[in-house]
Amino acid sequence: MQKLNKNEQSHQLMWLFFFAFLCYNERMTEAFQKRICRVGDRAAIEKTFTQEDIDQFVRLTLDDNGMHTDEELARKGLFRRPVVHGVLVGSLISSVMGTKLPGNGTVLQGQDIKYLAPVYPGETVTAEVVLTEVEEFPHYYIATLEGKCTNQDGVLVATAVSKELMLKRFFEVEEAEA
Repeated sequence: MQKLNKNEQSHQLMWLFFFAFLCYNERMTEAFQKRICRVGDRAAIEKTFTQEDIDQFVRLTLDDNGMHTDEELARKGLFRRPVVHGVLVGSLISSVMGTKLPGNGTVLQGQDIKYLAPVYPGETVTAEVVLTEVEEFPHYYIATLEGKCTNQDGVLVATAVSKELMLKRFFEVEEAEA
């Protein structure tokens, strides 16, 4: 058995406490109304990215790569001008999952994301998610969701396949309507 370092131990312990809190805290349960989900359900959000969004992202993440922040350097690069960070664009998919589908109370378990085209400041991106599969366990579900981001011209800029943990305390999954 592999021995975990202190950081790994504290991370694992944090998730254990979080999961226990969600499973057993009755007051937390009262704050949520059970949401019914079905395979095939869809949800979307739209956002116009600004230079201020990029600046805030740089402050939060410390990712000040010149391809996002430096006009002169970006002119010499692949896209010829600064682009919005791909992770910031892809985070819209997570936003849909955390707020709309499945919604409040879920926990992202993993995500495979592909960036297909650049997004520039001033462009509007729509992120859409569809629930494609649900695996049931005694106290929770693991949902598979496919997401995509398209710009205002309909160009596909990112795709993702994500796994979300959905506690049965907060969610109910019904058969898709025929």
